[in-house]
Amino acid sequence: MLIAIFSMKKYRIDTSGIQGRGIFLTRDIKKDETIFIFSGKEITFTSGYWWYHPNALQCGYAKWIVPRKGSAGEYLNHCCSPTAGVKGKNRIVAMRDLKKGEEVTIDYALSETYPLWHMTCVCKAKNCRKVVKPYQDMPAWRMKKYIDYTSKYILDMKMHLNWNEYLTVTKEKKVRTTIK
Repeated sequence: MLIAIFSMKKYRIDTSGIQGRGIFLTRDIKKDETIFIFSGKEITFTSGYWWYHPNALQCGYAKWIVPRKGSAGEYLNHCCSPTAGVKGKNRIVAMRDLKKGEEVTIDYALSETYPLWHMTCVCKAKNCRKVVKPYQDMPAWRMKKYIDYTSKYILDMKMHLNWNEYLTVTKEKKVRTTIK
């Protein structure tokens, strides 16, 4: 009986008020709980082909995970007031306690750095940005607000730090390396 409880899906795919179809919770989810793993084929794009995969999740400099057909990632919509974020490379987690029936959304900018990428937003949130641009174009306050829900790829690049913070981190790293 316990096995059946743990194997129950946390979400269902249904019609979304944001864009086509979306991911909706079938039960309450706690903050930081994993909702699903964004899975698919990891592809390297060296030109504009990424444009043909709007739901791809960037996981490296020129690498994206293109969701498998019918997988949750294919239906993960953007919202300027997201309910979920990215932990690590591709784990989608709740940013706050979520209720059964809520749509799972992320801010696409939290996993996208391609400088030419942008999209017209249709999320209808009160704080909608109208145009979503890559991570490095977000204001510093938004980067700080979502730091715990930003992909590992971006965090490893230290894009969320201002110049003085970057210099401090770099100096501390040099000191630790020298001491060893």
